[in-house]
Amino acid sequence: MLAALNTMLLAGAPSAAAAPTDTVLPIPVAGIATGPTGLLLPLVGQHVTATTDPDLPGITRFAGTERACACAIHWRNLTTGATGTANLWFGPPTSGGTAVTGSGILVATVTTSGVGWPITVLPGAGLWTVP
Repeated sequence: MLAALNTMLLAGAPSAAAAPTDTVLPIPVAGIATGPTGLLLPLVGQHVTATTDPDLPGITRFAGTERACACAIHWRNLTTGATGTANLWFGPPTSGGTAVTGSGILVATVTTSGVGWPITVLPGAGLWTVP
């Protein structure tokens, strides 16, 4: 009887939707980015956030955490072996790059980007899981 009561209660319960997960890559990127002309731009020094959503499996969205970032995220899916690069450029802090990473455990390094000779003093890095 208790099992039947539990079944009736659960059948009428609303389904829970999982929210997107933000993972701040723990090692920040630091360096000097270059613009379209190759001239040096402001210093880059910040963390990058990887956002995953259970409703969009295999997709990761990257954004600068403190402000917009002129960065390149070089990622590797340790589960499938897939690799790729997502680029961020100056814009609103919420703007970012999206990558089809596939589901699994991912690692990434982050470097400054731009035309010419961008200088990365400290590459950022991190690990996250994509549903």
